Formats: sequence, C-alpha cells, structure tokens
Amino acid sequence: MSSIREAIQAVEDGSAEEYEVPEWDVVVEIRSMTARSRAHFVAEMASEDGTVGGVNDPDRIVGMWWHVISQTCFDPDSGEPAFSEGDDEWLFEKNARVVNDLANACMEASGLTEEAAGEAGKDFSGSLTAVDDEIPSDASTSG
Repeated sequence: MSSIREAIQAVEDGSAEEYEVPEWDVVVEIRSMTARSRAHFVAEMASEDGTVGGVNDPDRIVGMWWHVISQTCFDPDSGEPAFSEGDDEWLFEKNARVVNDLANACMEASGLTEEAAGEAGKDFSGSLTAVDDEIPSDASTSG
C-alpha cells in the first residue's frame, strides 16, 4: 500500500481541451497550468502591496497574456508547446480580439478567471475582458 503522498504524486490531474481558432485555421490544445506556473503568473501580476488586479500597464497586460498563452497552448498532434520564446513579438501583432479570446480560454482552463478566483476567496480583477464589455452586477449599482 502506498502512502497518500505517493498516491497524490502519481495522479495526472491536469486538464486539456482542444480550442479552435477559426481566424487562424488552427486548433490548439489548452492545458491547465501547473501550480508553479500559476504562482509565477500571479506573482508577476501582483502590485507592490500584494493585491492582484487593476493592471493598467500595457506591458504588464502583454506579459500576462503571453505568460498564460505560452504556458498553456500546445500542438494537439505533437504535444509540443505551440509557442516558443520570442513568439510574443509577432503574436501581439495579430487581431486583438482573437488573442484576447485565446488568453481568456487559457485563463479559464487554469482557474484564473474572475469567477474562479472569487470562489477561491481572492480578488482577481485582472480579467482580460474590456471594461466596456462588463455588465455591472446588482452589488455594483446604486439604486
């Protein structure tokens, strides 16, 4: 009989799903981030006071998108990463909506959406959704 430590270590608990990008005529495999990669992502996005959210610096937003996309997108045929170091230079010259949708799908696969973070008791307002696209909740409107 193995210990609980060995049982946990032996489990493959990552998720993977195919994601179609019709504008690019490709399908990528989006895998969930590892806990280590997610921790690095959150640390990179945290303000000096330790809170996450309110990202207003375009370079930080590009860095956030690049981190999540590069860590989660894979070629479904080969299993290799879909992007290599330096690919961010040309990727961010592509259609903003397409890149944003891909980044959001990658974040969702790793529990990095605002809803998932809220469930974990964290304030993550670094959603990639444009402010104009957000629908105010009852709690955010005065009446």
